[in-house]
Amino acid sequence: MTGAATAAAHRIFRTLCLAGILGFPLIPFAAQAAEDEDEPPLAPPEAGPPGSAAGGSKEESAPRNSLAQAGITGSLRAGYWSSNRRLDDETDIGVASAWLKLDKKLASGIGLFAEGYLANEDVFGDRRDESRLREGYVEGRKGNFDYRVGKQIIAWGRTDRLNPTDNLTPRDATLLAGDIDEDRFGSLAAKASWNFDAATSVTGVWIPEFRPNVVGLPSRPGVVFQENVPDSSRQWALKLDQSGKAIDWSVSWFDGFDLNADIAPGPLTPAGQVVNLDHHRIRVLGADAATTRGSYRFAAEGTYVRTEDPNGTDPGIKNPFFYGVFGVERDYPDNLIVIVQAFTRKVMRYSNPEDIASPTARAVAVQQAVTNNQYDRSQQGLTLRIDKKWFNETLEAEIAGVALLNRDGYLLRPRVIYLYSDSMKFIAGYEYFEGSDKTIYGLLEKNKTLFAEVRWYF
Repeated sequence: MTGAATAAAHRIFRTLCLAGILGFPLIPFAAQAAEDEDEPPLAPPEAGPPGSAAGGSKEESAPRNSLAQAGITGSLRAGYWSSNRRLDDETDIGVASAWLKLDKKLASGIGLFAEGYLANEDVFGDRRDESRLREGYVEGRKGNFDYRVGKQIIAWGRTDRLNPTDNLTPRDATLLAGDIDEDRFGSLAAKASWNFDAATSVTGVWIPEFRPNVVGLPSRPGVVFQENVPDSSRQWALKLDQSGKAIDWSVSWFDGFDLNADIAPGPLTPAGQVVNLDHHRIRVLGADAATTRGSYRFAAEGTYVRTEDPNGTDPGIKNPFFYGVFGVERDYPDNLIVIVQAFTRKVMRYSNPEDIASPTARAVAVQQAVTNNQYDRSQQGLTLRIDKKWFNETLEAEIAGVALLNRDGYLLRPRVIYLYSDSMKFIAGYEYFEGSDKTIYGLLEKNKTLFAEVRWYF
């Protein structure tokens, strides 16, 4: 795409976002409160009458009902991806995977949950095998006290997909899966909540195991990436939450390690220049709120993040920063949803990485700043998501996008989902990144990909 075409597309997307904002009446509004726990991917509809599109036959449903009674569900998947998410040059990738879930409530009231997958992410090539236990925990309730212990996903935040308070458990950005949030996976944790009443609770979390985000790393001649993962049990979080009233809100605190690595130059070795990926301690004060007025919903979420470089003197560690999101959602008749959000980041104690004298140190500092959205003193942007369902909610189309306002950089992600029956689902979509090399979207341009996937549920 030419520079002029890129700039034009960027302007059009920003205009669409602004039009979405200005098209809403300026009345009290709010964003729908997102659940604190990980949202499951869109599941097939309940079985309908025999022979119906959603139901299938009784013979087909019987084995699935037996598994469901045992608390076991899953899916077999096959897909095609025009590119992977590892920032390399691999193309035309066939993916086969099996996902399995156990969700069982025992007679004692104790709940057992486990979910994981086995996958081959290059069926016709190098046959890269992947496997992961995403979650595996026990949970229970006694009076006003809830607890959960084991490997678990802890997802916080009320805004749509951009969640500044969501800092506790990681994602795998390289996973080739078509559903949103399937890239999440858990860490070993103990979580306990005290419910003051039906709407108000306080939650404490201890995370003795740190697991970082998984991201693609570009292959560069003479450069050796070395990730240093902290071995420490000193991670904890608290949250006071109100849900189910006129205004839902929470205030939270997290003291632990950064899921996103800082980038700093290491020693020069015979293998090349070492670049260290370090996960430093952060302390995060966060808050969110949401309310509903008619068909309008509003949400706001923000954090102040204190890092190990409070004075901004070490280019290999993030500066302290503020990150905020404000969104408006409108539910229209006939299953149409439009969500527009504005976001901002403000870097404290900012210094320009381009001013560093050493060429090697400067190059690494620029990469650190761009990757962690700290190349500019402040950053502003808009997101837009339009979702529509047809035919008894068996066909869904969505277009989602993000655009920066202070630099040229954007993401577009159209997606179509078709539920052929209660046991078969089709997903197709496209992820398009474009931007300057001083934006994260420019760095991700190699991850542009067209994908299609079919799933059989049992």
